[in-house]
Amino acid sequence: MKRKKVSIIIAAAVLSMSVLYGCGSKDTTPDSTQESVQGETTEETKQADAETAETFTVTFYDTDGTTVLSTEEVKNGELATEYVPEKENQMFMGWFATPSLAHAFDFTAPVTGDVGVFAGFMENVEDTRTFAIVGSGTSPLLSVSSWGKTINEEHYMTKSEGENVYSITLDLCEGDEFQFAIDSSWNNQRGGGYMTTTSMDGKDYFVVSGGLSDSNKKSNIKCAVSGNYTLTLTTYPGADVYDTENSYYTEETKENYNSNPYDKIEWTYNGEMVAEQADLDIAYYIKGAIITNWEDKYDEEYKFTETDGVHTLTIALEEGDEFLLTTLVTVGEESSVGNEYVRYSNISDEASLSFVDGTESQNIVAKQAGTYTFTYNPDTKELKVDFAE
Repeated sequence: MKRKKVSIIIAAAVLSMSVLYGCGSKDTTPDSTQESVQGETTEETKQADAETAETFTVTFYDTDGTTVLSTEEVKNGELATEYVPEKENQMFMGWFATPSLAHAFDFTAPVTGDVGVFAGFMENVEDTRTFAIVGSGTSPLLSVSSWGKTINEEHYMTKSEGENVYSITLDLCEGDEFQFAIDSSWNNQRGGGYMTTTSMDGKDYFVVSGGLSDSNKKSNIKCAVSGNYTLTLTTYPGADVYDTENSYYTEETKENYNSNPYDKIEWTYNGEMVAEQADLDIAYYIKGAIITNWEDKYDEEYKFTETDGVHTLTIALEEGDEFLLTTLVTVGEESSVGNEYVRYSNISDEASLSFVDGTESQNIVAKQAGTYTFTYNPDTKELKVDFAE
């Protein structure tokens, strides 16, 4: 009996060990597919972690493009940290992407490689110039300006004490055109290209209009909404540059070729015009290559006569003469050159177009020599042409 009991106990122990071994074998043997997926995931994760951990150097240079002001280690895909460096007697104008300071550095763009950032500094110079508004239009100030030929005390801007900031508050009428300059010769002119914006709340208050220069910095600023405005000009004379490559540039005329990459014109719309618009008279004149040698001539033979708001002129022209219509604005006893021009684009009917051609600049060209009759309606902006040999 004893021996049998011992045998039963040993058999039970062997069976127990076999069952335990079988369970352990089932739980610990890895599935080959699962092992493959986990392996791939691990490799991708390691690679992604490596890329994230990779850092690049952002080097901040001085204006000379070689002197290092500071460096920053930035992780791949993160942003460089913008800061304001200080320099004695210098004004910091911002960080730029190239040594030429052609365009600003974008601190919102992720860093994906070593990169250089260049500081824009300029000498802190006091501006001793006096700027005035010069232009033409129907508002009180511009109606007597005659494109800057007349500069009275009220045309000058007020300079803030201790700052290179000039301002002027005035009424402007829709269609007025102007710029800022230091004299009637338009030296140091600051035009439409200096405006920080021309609209507010989705509405255009100004338009950068055409000028005599290819650069929009010297383009006219055209008022699109009548009202009272405060215009502010901020200057940085330490950064003034001169177009010495211009064929007309001389040391005597250099201020006419002056510009600045940082100067800016800002504005505030104060509401409706303060003063009532003065009564004015607008007269139309012809001006052309042959007929007036492109001079403004205000003689009766070049002047349109007005009847019930419609202006008419009959005049002899030579074949090929290139011309347009200009205006003379008179307020009270003051007369000035207007800023309205009537061109080929104002002609629409086929009969009129059969007598004239147009140039790329929209000037009108007489197709043949003879007597022309022009009829212009300012309300519709339409010019009609008749011809007799």
